[in-house]
Amino acid sequence: MKKAKGARQRKPPSRGKRWLLTFLKVVAASSLVIVPVGVGAGYAIVTQLTKDLPDVEGLSSYEAPQTTRVFSKDGQVVATLFVENRTTVPLDRMSPYLPKALLAVEDSRFMQHHGVDWVGVARAAVANVFFRGIDQGASTLTMQLARNRFLPQDRTIARKIREIVLAQRIEKRFSKEKILEYYLNNVYFGSGAYGVAAASSLYFGKPAQQLSIAQAALIAGLVQAPSNLSPLVDAKASVKRMKIVLSRMKQTNIIDQKQYDQAVQEGEGFRFNANSSGGPVANSGSDQLLKYPYFTTYVIAELSDRYDEDMLYRAGLQVRTTLDIELQRMAEDELSATMDELGPNLNAGNAALVLIENSTGYVRAMVGGRRWSQENQFNRAWQAVRQPGSSFKPFVYTAALLHGLTPESIVEDNPVNFGGWAPKNSDGKFKGRIPLRQALQESRNAVAAWLINLVGSDRVVEVAHALGIHEQLTSNLTLALGSCEVAPISMASAYSTLASGGVYHSPLSVTQVVGHDGEILTDNRNHPGKRMLAPDIASQMIEMMMGVVLYGTGTAAYIDGVDVAGKTGTTDDSRDAWFVGFTPEYTLAVWVGNDDHSAMYDVFGGGLPATIWRRVMGRVVERGISQPRFTFEASQAQRVKICRESGFLATVNCPKTRELQVFSGPAPKDPCPLHSAPTATPTPQAEETPLAPPPETPVPEQAPLLPPEPSETQTPLAVPPEEQPLEPLVTPVP
Repeated sequence: MKKAKGARQRKPPSRGKRWLLTFLKVVAASSLVIVPVGVGAGYAIVTQLTKDLPDVEGLSSYEAPQTTRVFSKDGQVVATLFVENRTTVPLDRMSPYLPKALLAVEDSRFMQHHGVDWVGVARAAVANVFFRGIDQGASTLTMQLARNRFLPQDRTIARKIREIVLAQRIEKRFSKEKILEYYLNNVYFGSGAYGVAAASSLYFGKPAQQLSIAQAALIAGLVQAPSNLSPLVDAKASVKRMKIVLSRMKQTNIIDQKQYDQAVQEGEGFRFNANSSGGPVANSGSDQLLKYPYFTTYVIAELSDRYDEDMLYRAGLQVRTTLDIELQRMAEDELSATMDELGPNLNAGNAALVLIENSTGYVRAMVGGRRWSQENQFNRAWQAVRQPGSSFKPFVYTAALLHGLTPESIVEDNPVNFGGWAPKNSDGKFKGRIPLRQALQESRNAVAAWLINLVGSDRVVEVAHALGIHEQLTSNLTLALGSCEVAPISMASAYSTLASGGVYHSPLSVTQVVGHDGEILTDNRNHPGKRMLAPDIASQMIEMMMGVVLYGTGTAAYIDGVDVAGKTGTTDDSRDAWFVGFTPEYTLAVWVGNDDHSAMYDVFGGGLPATIWRRVMGRVVERGISQPRFTFEASQAQRVKICRESGFLATVNCPKTRELQVFSGPAPKDPCPLHSAPTATPTPQAEETPLAPPPETPVPEQAPLLPPEPSETQTPLAVPPEEQPLEPLVTPVP
């Protein structure tokens, strides 16, 4: 058959085209089999990878570890304790610019997608081919939330698949607003801050609700690389990132040009300093805050005795303390300045002090050394136990008053020898017969030894523990000169008992602990004291110890216009030097020495320690005190005239006499043996009146005891206070 004329003749396909057509046919035919198989295989893989995924309901029930915050008495945060520094807040209590800034820079299509931005995923997949692994992601906020809350942080395709599936499930279960709230409360913002509340507090010292546009933009920008962009790590980098966020906010019409310019200007003025609020700050490796670390670490140690670590670091406790920041700063400043000025020439390397409020036992300031650092956190105010020297003598003298002596009782300042122990006075001299008050005033060692032999060392141990010494004490005669070891906080506590008229208040650093849900877990407010010593005995001790400051070894601690009582203490070779003293409102214990126990150069308790004491307490007095004078109701005391030479009832022939107010114990009844008949007999006028404790402090009644007669040996009681409750002390029955 002939072909029509003019018809185009079809050429047979070339060999190459025949191969291509054949290949396409094969591919098309194969796809009918491969695609279903591939889809099925892919489905099986995804099913296998996601079969054990956690329930996304965990987002609503999950209780993240909460940050415990420690507050000063006026409500300032002085410490934070956490595994993760986190406090959750609802979305409506955040600055409106915070979520907007975050969406602008991290996920601008958040309100449109359903958990996964597939366009972004495809773009990232193509880019990652060049890196032969997962390098670029297209993680939405929902995917990031799924990863942070439920998945490990490995960078694998398997984890990415699980992340996508979880994100879609989250989007089906929760609203966009709830997802955004969960994200902002879970994401890490650097320097130990998890969630926007912690970040706002750490970087700007304010709640998330009060953040400005610039502050919100800076915090939102940290999500990209929180550890490196933290303003406490690299302030310039964080501000640079903030400007990028602000630019995105302007591009998406969240803010206008004027707001942008103002925010940029504000951000360029940001200054980030962990110590911007004043006072020394210590940051641990996890960026926990420790302002005034000598005090706050003591608080943490006290809390650790009551609460386990999990509760202390995860439960979000609110701990209210007794810390008076102003007094703490005064104490730190004066101790540091005085030691810098006087310490080097005296080879005095360190010092510590504790300030206690007498009416409550509240520790208002604590300085545990000259320099706090991560390498040297030793707190000498409560961790160091050192020999108190003669500052221990008030406990011996208190026991003597309980034994029946009075401040005017004549004692022997003569050489003594007790089984080979023959203490000498610091001046190498002996004064013979002197009144008890003079012996304390001049810190006569021989008299202290004579007294402890009279009353018994067990009784002195009992008195010391009853007043507030917490350390184990070995009962022996050398206690009279302070051969034991005690901490400054114990000395401050025991002296405070005398200052408060014989009422013991446990030294408290925590007033209240409140749980995350508002439940009060510990409440030490209005904590009652316990009367340990008759008020008249305490009054006599106060009077004698005031003489130490007015006329004796402690004159360097004198402060004009306020009553000061105290006692000096110095150990052999000036290895330890103390001044512990009190006013009607506060007790302050000061210790000076070297950590290696090396000798200082002629440092005495009445020198450097008394100088620190006067400078610190002087600042306290300047700030304002409500009670400058001790209150003694002298009209209710017994008044007798005694002979200065003998201490007995004065006669007409006694050349030197003085009027004595007897607050406790028997008044002198026997006439002066050195002279003739007495001029008068004592006339009791009324019951003795104590140094009145503060009216707001409830004082339980004194429990009755029947100690032995003055001539008998006191019953031993040398049990440390942690093993046996402190018992009140009473005078012998006359």
